[in-house]
Amino acid sequence: MDMNRLAGIKLLEGTIGITDIKIISNEYKEYPTGYEGEFNSIHNIVFQIEEDDPDIYAVGVLFCLSLMSFTYAAPRGYSEVEFVPDEEYNLGYFIQGLSFDHGCLFFSADYVSGRLMKTDIRFRPGGRVELETRNRGKGADRWMIHLQGKKHLEVVDA
Repeated sequence: MDMNRLAGIKLLEGTIGITDIKIISNEYKEYPTGYEGEFNSIHNIVFQIEEDDPDIYAVGVLFCLSLMSFTYAAPRGYSEVEFVPDEEYNLGYFIQGLSFDHGCLFFSADYVSGRLMKTDIRFRPGGRVELETRNRGKGADRWMIHLQGKKHLEVVDA
């Protein structure tokens, strides 16, 4: 197996299923663009990882959330020219968006492989995470469910 892919899988295995997550705030706003019937949106979610040593999850959480952002992203406008439908997210894409900013591990992506990601994630020491998406609707709610290892859909009794 490709070492790049294997490393990504290891990050997912060590991160997906964090159960001690407390959502501190979840705000979604839409505002008009100035074009009739068109809106932009901003979705901010702040959560706290309440595990014993939350900082060990920093890289894994950033990778998992950025992977979900990429996976659920679609081309928009001219970016369709660069869109590769079967492209897999990889550590190279992740590292390109990763930085250390004001004492925090930070991930930011605008367009990646023709996909509109518009996602910023800041992991603060002590496990506080700030996730912001722009023009992505409320999809980040689903990412939080997946991060905790929960199923998005539930069985309904008929």
